[in-house]
Amino acid sequence: MPILSRIFGGLLFASYLAAIGCHRHTTAVAVLPRTTGTPLWENLHQGIAEEAASQKLKIYWNAPADGGAYNEQMKLYAGLQSKSYGGFILSPDETLSARTAVLDTMARGVPVVVVDDDLGPPPSTLLSYVANDEARGTMLAAQYLASLLHGHGTIAIIGIMSHSETNLTREQDFETALAEVAPAVRIVDRHFGDTALTHQQQIAQEILQRKEPVDAIIAVSAMATRGAYYARLANKASANVKIIGFDQDMLLPLETGYVDAVVAQDTAAIGKAAMHNLSLQMHDEQAPGLTLIPPVLVTHSNLAWAVDHGFFSIPVYRWSGQ
Repeated sequence: MPILSRIFGGLLFASYLAAIGCHRHTTAVAVLPRTTGTPLWENLHQGIAEEAASQKLKIYWNAPADGGAYNEQMKLYAGLQSKSYGGFILSPDETLSARTAVLDTMARGVPVVVVDDDLGPPPSTLLSYVANDEARGTMLAAQYLASLLHGHGTIAIIGIMSHSETNLTREQDFETALAEVAPAVRIVDRHFGDTALTHQQQIAQEILQRKEPVDAIIAVSAMATRGAYYARLANKASANVKIIGFDQDMLLPLETGYVDAVVAQDTAAIGKAAMHNLSLQMHDEQAPGLTLIPPVLVTHSNLAWAVDHGFFSIPVYRWSGQ
């Protein structure tokens, strides 16, 4: 029996090594963002595609049609595990479910780069993180808000996503930054959010119709920013309420001034860094454990610059292999 056990164990180990070798030598990787077709995510696509081309790698790109569909995203991710992809780049829509899925991938010896989330497991040769620098972005937002309100006033925060570690960190970092730069600005309302536009608009509408209106709304997600914009359009009496959002989506609100500022992620740079990390990991090389990419505060005054630098564009691809 011991001899048979050793033979059987050796066969299993050989199969494991063969599986790893198969993944390591493939020229294709899989990328699953939270959704597609928006400036935020298609610029990530552009950065990944450009870096992949320089590494002579092909990418499979797919995501749910709508953000917030984390069950669908995890089904897509699970369905790709039997394919011979050399690695994965994943931007999780929900932290806890993605944690288990990523650990399962790593257990098979396949490297993963997590974009814009903190799953908890520490970086390793099989795992690295690339993210927007939330501490810097929230400080930019807090400083701009302080200048708009001259250091005094009341605000509401909307779009807090309880299922996303990154979004919760963003909200906490903003409160910390605000307390530092404008301690006299008071937070009088906090609202959890989701990816339903009508719900986000309703929340913003109720805030704008308060008997004691706030001086500003801080929307800590792209959908909450859009909801605040539509609510302000419908409430002409709220023209003096300032709106600062996060994650670029629509250009028109900044052009018209209905949204005062948006903290825009440099997702093209995030994509390049993520693809670079994955290439290193596929060759058993150590990638940086955490790479933070600084965001940009976009207002009406620097909007032309942001447009010229592609923050609000949607790149066009030849879809063969990209």
